[in-house]
Amino acid sequence: MNDTPKNLDWIQLLRGAAAVLVVLTHARYALLGGDSWPLANQLFMPGALGVDLFFIISGFIMCHSTASADGSPGDVARFLVRRFARVRPVYAVATLASALLLSGGIDYFHHAGNRATFWHSLAMLPAQPHVMPYFTLTLLVGWTLEFEMYFYLVYAGSMLFQRLRWFVLGAWVLLTVILAPLGRRGFDMDITRDLGYDWGYLSIVTSPFVLEFVAGVLIGWLYRQSWFRLRSAAQAWQVLGLGVAFALWSLYGGVQVTHGPADFGWPLMLMVLAMALASKTVTIPVPPLLLWLGAISYSLYLTHIITQGLLTRWLENHDMRQFAHSWGFMFISTAVALPVAALSHHYLEQGLSNAVRRALMRLLRLPAAEPAPAPARQVRRA
Repeated sequence: MNDTPKNLDWIQLLRGAAAVLVVLTHARYALLGGDSWPLANQLFMPGALGVDLFFIISGFIMCHSTASADGSPGDVARFLVRRFARVRPVYAVATLASALLLSGGIDYFHHAGNRATFWHSLAMLPAQPHVMPYFTLTLLVGWTLEFEMYFYLVYAGSMLFQRLRWFVLGAWVLLTVILAPLGRRGFDMDITRDLGYDWGYLSIVTSPFVLEFVAGVLIGWLYRQSWFRLRSAAQAWQVLGLGVAFALWSLYGGVQVTHGPADFGWPLMLMVLAMALASKTVTIPVPPLLLWLGAISYSLYLTHIITQGLLTRWLENHDMRQFAHSWGFMFISTAVALPVAALSHHYLEQGLSNAVRRALMRLLRLPAAEPAPAPARQVRRA
């Protein structure tokens, strides 16, 4: 396999597509209550699949990027520092901005309930653990980051067991996601089901969402195997086409209608598996615009709610309420969200996050470099 960054351009493609789909899913609420709502909901509600796709991608990237890690405490600490610095600083700023800009400014903090929600949000703990899976956080989309950070912790813990890492990871998931719910109220794949745990964090630990992360890890492991490849470019393009077509049909044809491994998740798993397999034989072309969207996808995901809310308020305050609840608003709010996300990516993801990462590396006296993934066999080009 050709060991160049372009081999994973298709991951950036998926990241960018997932973020834009989520943006449009939330933008459709501009039409809520109007005559256009049924059509807008039909067209853009499936875009919520972007969340499930992010979870699968997360598992894949964790597996791929740590392929050569030896499982030493230093390796694990470096992994956690990088992931913490990548996620938390930007999320904290976006959460504070959401409270100040969308939820009443400083008055938001005058209420004890709001303060509790805010601190739960910053700590990435469910504010209302029985409201599955959204947990009623200050930043609407923050619930997904709570699952993400849990994924990181579980994966880092399994790394410590070195050669037994996959056994430990599988055993932990079996215990927490399958057996624990089975012994309590019965196992199922409903991500909205509340098992009634007194300790709220168990709502995350036992969620079927974890299976999407595990699926991504498994796909990442397969991707690293030399035998996991197709013999010809023709086969690769066919597998790729079928994987994408089946996912689109399942997700936009009304076959799958909500989050979770048994709904949005499994067609997306097959699609990512098909793309991973095909990419080892052919180069999947990705336009530069989609690469850019992939690069800013995390900031776009975090900030678009704030952008949409502020733009709505501005139009309503200037006697243009009709424009804030129209098809045109979906277009302009998405267009404005992109440069806002680009600024966040530059100053927060590349600025603040990198500064936090360097500070933590120095504090823990960790080497800056992670082991590079082991090179594999050369890809056969189309």
